[in-house]
Amino acid sequence: MLMKIHIFDVEHGECNAIETPSGHLFLIGTGHNSSTNWRPSTWVSWRNQRPHCIVLTNLDKDHLSDLSNFEPHLRPDTIKRNDYVNPQWIEDMKYEESGEVHSGVQTALDWMSNVFNGEVITPDYGMEKLFFYHSPILFQDTNNLSVVTFVRYNNIGIMFPGDIETAGWKEFLKDPSFVNCLLRTNILIASHHGRETGYCSEIFNYCRPDAVIISDKSIVHGTQSHDLYSQHCSGLDFGGKIRKVLTTRNDGKITIDLPAIGPYTVYINQSY
Repeated sequence: MLMKIHIFDVEHGECNAIETPSGHLFLIGTGHNSSTNWRPSTWVSWRNQRPHCIVLTNLDKDHLSDLSNFEPHLRPDTIKRNDYVNPQWIEDMKYEESGEVHSGVQTALDWMSNVFNGEVITPDYGMEKLFFYHSPILFQDTNNLSVVTFVRYNNIGIMFPGDIETAGWKEFLKDPSFVNCLLRTNILIASHHGRETGYCSEIFNYCRPDAVIISDKSIVHGTQSHDLYSQHCSGLDFGGKIRKVLTTRNDGKITIDLPAIGPYTVYINQSY
């Protein structure tokens, strides 16, 4: 069976979809594109396939901006969240920071408190999947409390780290299970949209990816402009041109096809 991964152009946000080998739809983040108004809820409706699982990677609005539009008819069967995080603590933090809670974040908090507040056993989806996250005992910011998702199929590993920052990466390196995932990562999605705050050189002592993919909008921050990742990548061949870093701001929607047997293929500037 083919596994297909979609990395959507949602500017400074996150939205990834996995069509799993089992036929389930698995979403990582539900950000949207404010310039084109592309939304994952519309894409899911068009497919006529309700997501089986949504990973609440980071409880910030750029990762959840379209989540309220999944209620009620597109609500998934289950979610994956940082189980250490108390929803009320996040809500209080948001009010203290800005005086409000974004509708997408509020939907996530409602799901955590009232809908998916018990243990749910999910299928294996025909792929390996592992999740890692820190406790608020270690970190008090939403970035370093991100859920890191690792999936692997046909010996190809892809890591989605959310907005983990340098200190969070270094803490994960103490976990042999996490290091084992790094060793098996072929495609790394850059943390924190490729900004310097999400970069940690030490992880590349264990991870030599073919390529890094950055989900981000046009460069507006100085911390976006540094090419931190190409030195660590072996590169992918696009018609004789070797690419080490792909970005949604330049390459649009990116799709990865992973067959059950044989090499994987990465496509850029894909239609929706």
